Amino acid sequence: MRGLQAERVAEIIVVRHDGTGRRGSGYLVRADTVLTAAHVVAGAQQIRVRSEKDGSVLWDGEAEVAWSDGNIDVAILALNTTPKALGRIRPAVFGAVREGDAGLRCSALGFPLFKRRQDARGVYRDSFHARGGIALLTGRREGVLELRVQEPERDPDPWRSPWEGMSGAAVWAHGRIIGLITAHHRPEGLGSLTIRRADRWADQVEDEASLAALDRAGLRPPLPFVAPVWRNRKVLIGSSVVCVTAAATAWWMGRPDPLHLEIVGTCTRADQRLINRSSGFTPGGGYTDEVIAPDGSTLQNVFTTGTVNSDGSLKLAWPCSSTDLRGTYRVRVTDQATGRRTGWSTFDVRYVPPYRCRFRQHDGLWYAGNSDTQDALLAPGSHGREVAEAQCLLQRLGYELGTAGVDGRYGANTDRAIVSLQTKGGLPPDGKLGAKTWHALRTVVPPTKR
Repeated sequence: MRGLQAERVAEIIVVRHDGTGRRGSGYLVRADTVLTAAHVVAGAQQIRVRSEKDGSVLWDGEAEVAWSDGNIDVAILALNTTPKALGRIRPAVFGAVREGDAGLRCSALGFPLFKRRQDARGVYRDSFHARGGIALLTGRREGVLELRVQEPERDPDPWRSPWEGMSGAAVWAHGRIIGLITAHHRPEGLGSLTIRRADRWADQVEDEASLAALDRAGLRPPLPFVAPVWRNRKVLIGSSVVCVTAAATAWWMGRPDPLHLEIVGTCTRADQRLINRSSGFTPGGGYTDEVIAPDGSTLQNVFTTGTVNSDGSLKLAWPCSSTDLRGTYRVRVTDQATGRRTGWSTFDVRYVPPYRCRFRQHDGLWYAGNSDTQDALLAPGSHGREVAEAQCLLQRLGYELGTAGVDGRYGANTDRAIVSLQTKGGLPPDGKLGAKTWHALRTVVPPTKR
């Protein structure tokens, strides 16, 4: 478990569709895959990924967004060429943090604004190695972590965070990635960085494609808890301890493989199908299952029971249904060939709206977490994340959208709200959403409530 490797840390250089640029940080988690923050590459027309050392380029290349989720602020980039200069690239590993009255030492490497420098070849950003600690009970409501590090050596621009460009940097603890740096909130001080924790990503995405993308990056829940590696090689072990260890090893090696069962994902809509990860069952043998609903009742004939696969895995799948009880289900399986059975594995059914409004303000503009567009052309009949973004911003300004709410569909309620906004703002009330109306949505101050 090698942990953070500086040569795999990359600066993300983005040119957006409107001609503006943005910089961030990322990490090469696979030979052709870079992990970064979603807002770093939002609206990108061109993405360049680069790693340097001693004034020379170690590796660089063009990249494309393979997957991005603005809700958890995580993106996966696919490189057009594999960095051959690094040789064999071992996959990065991820870890979870155990909450408690304790701290955790962490580190991250990125390219923040306050490391901007200039030499004969031009302006560049040097790397910054952030080392600090996490108090594990901070940020519980938002579900994030707060990394406290040494404050920047300078704060060059009061209108921009000195940490701008550090977003997307992987945060490491005991050889595992526990999350990404995604924000700096000035009221918390110059030494505070917000981390989106990796052990929550799989629970917050809403479809199988997203789970597959995270799997490509190497994140396969449930993540093991990070823990220090035992390094003391000077302890003298008596011969009696050696004998006990050898006997225990022989006994352990003779045991059959443990049964493993895990239901992957969460039911958030009725057309999903949760698959399983399992191993250790008798190939070709039979199995039976028990399922306990959230109300404590036992369900019958829910899973497909039958013959174990040749690799010892099972053919279990949970078809999500709108009639399912909301809450946590428990399941365990018995291997009929040996009589052994698994412990209880859990999964959740919690149907949620397809879009959520998570407001933030950046450079004087308001965003709702669904799209960062400034000029997408929308009209009645349009649908998708850009429409959901506009609907969230309309709700923020006090407009009613009817019972459907934020549904990502440009219907009559959305059209009426846009026309009203345009009329109040002195814009042509044509119900069409373009650059000027987007600017109004992102800048107008909501009316004061009395």
